[in-house]
Amino acid sequence: MRWGLFLKEIPLRQNGVLLTSLGLYILIWGALAWEPYNRFDWLLENLLIFAAAIVLGFSYKKFAFSNLSYLLLFLFLILHTIGAHYSYNTNPLDAWLKATFHFPRDEFDRIVHFCFGLLLAYPMREWAMRVLHWSRRASSFLIPLFILGCGAFYELIEMWVASLVAPEIGVMFLGTQGDPWDTQHDMAVALYGAIVAMGMTALIAALARARK
Repeated sequence: MRWGLFLKEIPLRQNGVLLTSLGLYILIWGALAWEPYNRFDWLLENLLIFAAAIVLGFSYKKFAFSNLSYLLLFLFLILHTIGAHYSYNTNPLDAWLKATFHFPRDEFDRIVHFCFGLLLAYPMREWAMRVLHWSRRASSFLIPLFILGCGAFYELIEMWVASLVAPEIGVMFLGTQGDPWDTQHDMAVALYGAIVAMGMTALIAALARARK
C-alpha cells in the first residue's frame, strides 16, 4: 500500500502517486509555457510556482506531506499555471462563463482565489498539526484565518511587484478589471474556500468516527 494517499515519509523514488503527479504537472507546465499571452506577465505569475517548487523540493526529506496534500497542492498549481498562461484575463473559460451565466467580469481569477483556500487549507492544517502540534479543533478554526492572512500578503506582493518591477503591466498583473473592491473580494473568496475545506474535513472525520 505504498501508493496510499495518506502514507507519509515515503522515499521520493518509491512514491508512485507523487512522482506521477509531478510528471503530469511538468508536462502541463511545459505545454502552457509555450507562447503565453504575455511572456513578462507569465514570468511574474510563475514566481509563485518557482518558489513553491523550491520549498516543496528542499523540504521533502525533513517534512513530507501526505499524498492527498500533494495532490491538492498540484491541483492548485495547475489552476495557477493555466491562469498564468492566459494572464488571467484571456482564459477561454471566462468566455464560456460570461456567455452562460452573463457575468459582468472575468471570473477565472476569482475561481483560483477560492481554490487557494479550498485546496491549500488541508495541507496547511496537516503542517500545523504535525509541526506546530495544533489540535484538530484549533486548526479547523485557525487555518481559515491563516489563509485570509496569506491572501492579504499575496495581494501586497502583487502591489509591490506591479509598482516596482512592472508598472507598465500593472493593471494586467493585478487584474482588478475596474472593480474597486477586487482585492477584498479575492481575500473573501479565499476565506470562504478555506471554511468549506475545513467544514468538509470535519464532516468526513465525523463520518469516519461514526462508522467505527
